[in-house]
Amino acid sequence: MMKLIENPIRLNASLHKMIPNTVRHLYGSRAIKFFTTYTLGAVHVYYIDAFSQIDIVMTNDSRRITDDQINFVIEKLMPDVARTDIEINQAAKAEIESETHKKLKRFKDLVIIEHKID
Repeated sequence: MMKLIENPIRLNASLHKMIPNTVRHLYGSRAIKFFTTYTLGAVHVYYIDAFSQIDIVMTNDSRRITDDQINFVIEKLMPDVARTDIEINQAAKAEIESETHKKLKRFKDLVIIEHKID
């Protein structure tokens, strides 16, 4: 049974420090309105509201993220969003590594779920 647990965010926590290359890849220098973090077993889940889009970044340090985990997170964090309005990027790790010319050694897998707000 999967369980999504919200983690408290320290007052001085910065998304740019937690997942710097991913944040730079997604937003550049644009502002982020709100973020919160969750865990799903060994998977770290970052829910990010960036005004014009909602992103969920999932990372795992030791293994691949499964389709079941992705679907579970979408059901819990985006229950009212149609699946046709959601883009799932399972090749995000390779794209970020190519863009930054650096290996993301900390993560075995990284998935980005994106929902553009009209």
